[in-house]
Amino acid sequence: MDFERVWNWFCKFSLIVFILICINSILGDILFRIQYSFPKITETTDNIINVKNEPKQTDIKNQELIRVYGEKNKYALDPQAEYSISALVVAKNSNFWFRDIMRSTFDDVCLIDFGFVWGDLATDRHRLYKHMKFKSHKTLGQARSLDWRTKPPYNEVPWSIEYMSSHLSHTHMIPANSNIMSALLKIKKNDYVKLDGYLVDIYKDSDGQIVAKTSMSRYDNNATSRGYGACEDMYVKSVQIGNKIYK
Repeated sequence: MDFERVWNWFCKFSLIVFILICINSILGDILFRIQYSFPKITETTDNIINVKNEPKQTDIKNQELIRVYGEKNKYALDPQAEYSISALVVAKNSNFWFRDIMRSTFDDVCLIDFGFVWGDLATDRHRLYKHMKFKSHKTLGQARSLDWRTKPPYNEVPWSIEYMSSHLSHTHMIPANSNIMSALLKIKKNDYVKLDGYLVDIYKDSDGQIVAKTSMSRYDNNATSRGYGACEDMYVKSVQIGNKIYK
């Protein structure tokens, strides 16, 4: 009976601790979202976002490191290319709920993910979703990935696998400031957006330990690529949604 009593108390205590952890995590997430809920428009533009264009990438070397702070660590970003992408948003993963639990170093610096498509994929949303499906998520193994697939009947899909895989991307975002973070949270699925900044490799500032390397190509598509899965790690300096620009 004594063992049973101790076990019952242990179970109750564990449940209370779990509930407190969940409440703390949820409150932290709510406060985070409230803090970044009101982006300020820097300027407006008459330039229409042209999603038919390929992303613009200009490789660079020996740039000055960019220092950024996460909630746990300080990071050094090594710019690899100037990067600008105009695209249709097909998936979004803000990755914040229960972010205190099983939170990786990568989660600490890359705060939000987007699935993007451009070119012929982005010109007709009805046609796109008739033939394709997308989901951005975080796996139990801590990987953050974009799952996409074609829908039957497969013989009616108007694009080749090669075209589809080279005209979509999963991009991990590092905001340059709080206003950029607010603007990124404002972005919704099916928005047309234009983002400008750098593709960066990520290191811990304290000891130089590598956190992640960015993809440098839209044609890599597996875990053997430079981006450990063909994902772009982007330091974002400017966000355009519609005719509004946030910096």
